[in-house]
Amino acid sequence: METETLLNSCDFYSTDCKGRIRTIAKNTDIPATMKEIVLVDMKLCQTHYNRYINNETHNFKYNKTCSHPKYDLYKAQSKSTNKQSKKLNLEKVLKRLIEVLKLDKFAEICSMCRKKTDKDPEYLQTEEYKAPISKKKQNDDNILQVGNYSYILRNDVFYNGEELKQLELDFQEILEHITISNEVSLSDKIIKMSNILYNNQHKLNQKPIYDLTAFKVILEVADENLIGFFDELYIGTNPHTKSNKTNENNKKKLVSLCYFLASINNKYINSFKADIGSYLQTSDASSSSIDTLANIGFSITRKTVSRQKTLISESHQDTVNNYCLQNIENMFILNILILMIIIIFIEEINQLY
Repeated sequence: METETLLNSCDFYSTDCKGRIRTIAKNTDIPATMKEIVLVDMKLCQTHYNRYINNETHNFKYNKTCSHPKYDLYKAQSKSTNKQSKKLNLEKVLKRLIEVLKLDKFAEICSMCRKKTDKDPEYLQTEEYKAPISKKKQNDDNILQVGNYSYILRNDVFYNGEELKQLELDFQEILEHITISNEVSLSDKIIKMSNILYNNQHKLNQKPIYDLTAFKVILEVADENLIGFFDELYIGTNPHTKSNKTNENNKKKLVSLCYFLASINNKYINSFKADIGSYLQTSDASSSSIDTLANIGFSITRKTVSRQKTLISESHQDTVNNYCLQNIENMFILNILILMIIIIFIEEINQLY
């Protein structure tokens, strides 16, 4: 920016000098027509600054002419010369025309000259000339439909129609040999496994299955999406670095892990926890230890264990009573047979003595 001061005088000192004194800085936009007159570090009053900088810049832009070599000729040939405004709408010369017109990259030409250049035989015959890319509307015959996709075929861009057609045919052929499996996620597999174990416990009244082969078969028969699920878990234990005995123990642990994951997904899958709780109480484990394991999800609470034992005891008594009622005749005959055997045994002993 130019600097302002009231202490220095204008370098064009005259009776016309008025206003503040401005110092021309390096970044001051000096018009090209004034570069030999106005120099950096010169001091200009407001009057001369307006005359040599502001006004000249405005006049330069307003009176800017087309740089095309044939501008005057094209202008004379144009039928609408009289109708044209004095101010031209200039635009930077296109890259494809720079060498043809022998202009620099900063040159500007009007739209009239640009259009006439592409029709001028003199320029069309030069080696440097490059025709503009047409933007004509594509014919329906030039549109390739592949499935739900449409491709516009243009021979003036990177590819031709035959190449693209062949490319698409090859691509579709490759797709036919690619099978994309709809892999079920781990979370979905756990949900499916939980549903199977819940159904076994509460609808089929089955006890937990600890045999790893039977457990795997039950899952895979019930849902084909679980085929290989147990094997995936087993591979995760890094079996190739362990002994056969360790691998067999790990498989048993994985069965317990599956029940544990299922119980987290559905709290009503608790038969596995009930077995652990019953075992702990039978082993004289303290109530606090059972409840501690229950809090971390490995067992049921002590109260629940006691309640289940009571239910099992009552159920067992009812089962025995029902069996006796259903088989009372057979039991009566059995008692008579036992009594006869005892009598015969006593008589045998008496004869010996």
